Amino acid sequence: MQIIFAGKAHPADKEGQDLIKYIHEVSMMPQFKGKIFILENYNIATSRYLISGVDVWLNNPRRPMEASGTSGQKASVNGVINFSVLDGWWAEGYTQDNGWTIGTNAEYDSYEAQDVADSQSMYRTLEEKVIPTYYEKDKNGLSKKWLELMKNSIITTGGKYSTARMLVDYANNLYVPLCNLTKKYYMDIDNVAAYNAWKKDLYVNWKDIKIVQVNNLDNITIDAGNNIEVACEVELPNINVENITVEVYYGKILENGVVENVSIIPMKLQDQDDEKKKYYFTSKIELSTGGNYGYTFRVMPKHEMLLEPANLDLVKWITK
Repeated sequence: MQIIFAGKAHPADKEGQDLIKYIHEVSMMPQFKGKIFILENYNIATSRYLISGVDVWLNNPRRPMEASGTSGQKASVNGVINFSVLDGWWAEGYTQDNGWTIGTNAEYDSYEAQDVADSQSMYRTLEEKVIPTYYEKDKNGLSKKWLELMKNSIITTGGKYSTARMLVDYANNLYVPLCNLTKKYYMDIDNVAAYNAWKKDLYVNWKDIKIVQVNNLDNITIDAGNNIEVACEVELPNINVENITVEVYYGKILENGVVENVSIIPMKLQDQDDEKKKYYFTSKIELSTGGNYGYTFRVMPKHEMLLEPANLDLVKWITK
């Protein structure tokens, strides 16, 4: 098995330059000669040759410093198996059977503690999963488990992480709706002025929102396939209930802390006390398969002139 380091380090990035220097020194050691290589000034042309022959795409920036990870996406479409931190695209692309992860979603007090934990996780996964799977070959010299991972890598990412899918999503979810919204509301200056005033008021009062759980289930066993009803009470001292959406956010929690198959469901307003500004919301969530599930509640802004609630950078999560 050979290891190739490909990338660039900005001249001002002392840490990156030191890392390249260290890797170069290691590659020159007798025990690693012919096994570790450095490809400086990595580019698209070099990538074309590299991806066609590489087996594992190792990506280990400090979480959450990763941007997107288009190189890993491109590799996976070509049957390369990703081995990465849970950041960027891999945080949603990883499915347990299409590659491996480095570390968890845990928060650390320092970079040093995070680096140690990630390093231990990387070596442990290499020793216990990656290398054994690679060398577990049949009489034909093939590893069936490795081939399955390669196929799963293509299946789970080929259509999802593509320019075609991206353009369709942009057109259907952003460009066309935004054009319709602009034509309907933004041609009238009075509408725009009222909307701006509403946003200003929302930013001032958003911090006063309070969310409280109401008789919810905790640490119980439910048969897979059943629904459970969850509820919360939202206090809105200075915001109209018509201008918020209350949602339940839930998913299956994996052993490494990753939340899989996240679902976000709008909750229904069931009761209200306008005098005390308290509002009672409920929803049902489905536990489709076995395993550990977790859920929480959040409040998002709502307005007829707002295309996407996340655009205002306002979200209120329940806190204990």
